[in-house]
Amino acid sequence: MIQIGKIFADRYRIIKEIGRGGMANVYQGEDTFLSNRKVAIKVLRSNFENDDIAIARFQREAFAMAELSHPNIVGISDVGEFENQQYIVMEFVDGPTLKQNIIQKAPFSNEEAIEITTEILSAMEMAHSHGIIHRDLKPQNVLVSPDGTVKVTDFGIAKALSETSLTQTNTMFGSVHYLSPEQARGSNATVQSDIYAIGIILFELLTGQIPFDGDSAVAIALKHFQENIPSIININPEVPQALENVVIWATAKDIRDRYANVEEMMNDLATSISLDRKGESKLIFKKESDATKIMPANLINPYDTKPLIDKKEGNDVAASSEMGENKKTQSKKSKKKKAKRNLLVLALIMLLVVAGVASAWLLSSPKNVEVPSVTNLTETQAEAKIKAANLEVGTVHKQQSSSVATGKAIKTNPTSGSTVRTRSSVDLYISTGNENVITMDDYVGEDIDDAMAALLKDFNISENQVVQKEVESDTYAAGIIIKQTPKKGEKFDTSSNDKITFEVSKGKKIQVPDYKPNGIYMTYQDYRAALEQAGFTMGDNIIFRAQASTSPQSDGYVWNVTPEPGASVSPDATISVTYSVYTAPSTTTTTTTSATSEASTTSEPTKTPESSPSDSNTSTAEGTTGNTNSEKTTTAGTN
Repeated sequence: MIQIGKIFADRYRIIKEIGRGGMANVYQGEDTFLSNRKVAIKVLRSNFENDDIAIARFQREAFAMAELSHPNIVGISDVGEFENQQYIVMEFVDGPTLKQNIIQKAPFSNEEAIEITTEILSAMEMAHSHGIIHRDLKPQNVLVSPDGTVKVTDFGIAKALSETSLTQTNTMFGSVHYLSPEQARGSNATVQSDIYAIGIILFELLTGQIPFDGDSAVAIALKHFQENIPSIININPEVPQALENVVIWATAKDIRDRYANVEEMMNDLATSISLDRKGESKLIFKKESDATKIMPANLINPYDTKPLIDKKEGNDVAASSEMGENKKTQSKKSKKKKAKRNLLVLALIMLLVVAGVASAWLLSSPKNVEVPSVTNLTETQAEAKIKAANLEVGTVHKQQSSSVATGKAIKTNPTSGSTVRTRSSVDLYISTGNENVITMDDYVGEDIDDAMAALLKDFNISENQVVQKEVESDTYAAGIIIKQTPKKGEKFDTSSNDKITFEVSKGKKIQVPDYKPNGIYMTYQDYRAALEQAGFTMGDNIIFRAQASTSPQSDGYVWNVTPEPGASVSPDATISVTYSVYTAPSTTTTTTTSATSEASTTSEPTKTPESSPSDSNTSTAEGTTGNTNSEKTTTAGTN
């Protein structure tokens, strides 16, 4: 049983439930072995504990994800079984699902939609290269991290290409709104099935709605293999035809009409908003041959020699004209005329052949092309754009940049706008970001010394770049960080003059009580009670020092406290209390001195002494009655 706040599998502290599915529940947790790092823990629901098929599917997800290490795929760190419960520990993505983003923000701009789709395609390129088909791609299974990176998750019904499917006959897995026609018919999923789902996701990003909906899953599935996808441009006129064509190609009903692989779709997507493809005609699939072709409107073949038909009158116009001509010239043509005509035809044929050869040579020979601009594109997009310009991608260099985000293209060599020959090699420079810019960790709740050590060691931040502000707190112990600026996840440039500010708890503070309230001195026993009542920890930190005194009325009274009364200190601070201990005069004391002593003892000790207990002749002794030698010396002086 999963309990919030408890330790699961002897390692993971369960924080809260963050998701509930048909087979498993997902919890946010902390890995107590790794500095309480946040993790997501997926646990098979208890009603499936004895279901071998469900366990096999759950374990398949673990094995599938464990094979895939990619920035756009949620990472997996642990798999196991605890108290009869199967579990997977995954990277915790502190962000919404893509579906939630679509609901809040769609339609996205063309550039944003392309960026998101490209990252999903990149993730699936890795999965497909390992023989894994996701089979349930949908925005709900794509998470968005705080920095905007999308991460594909939930390979729960993924199927290795080389293995037997767990799908039973006539059973459909996956969400019906993103289900390919072949899956809807009950056929096995393929790479093109994932491409179809990605096409539907791109449609949703550009329009904010799904292409097919209905009253039941069956009704929706029927639409997937019977109806054409709605026009994106009719819904969002900002989408160019070339970009809509990408969706049409990806969601073709016939699997043979779709992109062969995700790389092909990525390359087409990368150039879909370029000026080179402006004015592209809508993609139409020819039903009779199942061939894929872009069909321009009103295309007339100039080499078509068939007669034109006047459909209104039903007359053969060309034949009628030819008959009129025949009436004028019905005589036989001379042999000389035939020879001339044959010679003309032969010359024309030769001319066409030469023109064809020249044209083929010109098409195959190198031309001058312009190097495209790829700045701020991802590496995948930049490479696709270079290839689309009929150029080759050369060496990919990694270079630091303070202006271009990590993983984005900075420039090319030759530079963009340069004219080069086709198939020339173009080097690409990809940003590694600014090495001086760090992403702040969460130091709230940590000891200030530990945080400073981590900053100095991991990020080479000097102490003068950190400001520590002490604040009182009844919640946090002394030395613990309460607040930080910049916050967790925010950027800090270590090369700038900016400061990292930590508000550090001084802990709970209480005031040292006064030992002579209203001018009346307290006995050390009463002062001990006053310290305890004030909230001080009563132990070795409270030190009482006895100091010998010749004044009987000062016996047992406190006359000095360190720190001084009124000071704010922690409850376990060291408090030093000095009090007087009366010591009787020695026998050598004169009659005059004894008389004076007797006179002194007649004073009322519980009332305000006329002078401080420290005003009498004393000597210090810690925990004893003290040494009276000084008293003797003083008395002798009196005599």
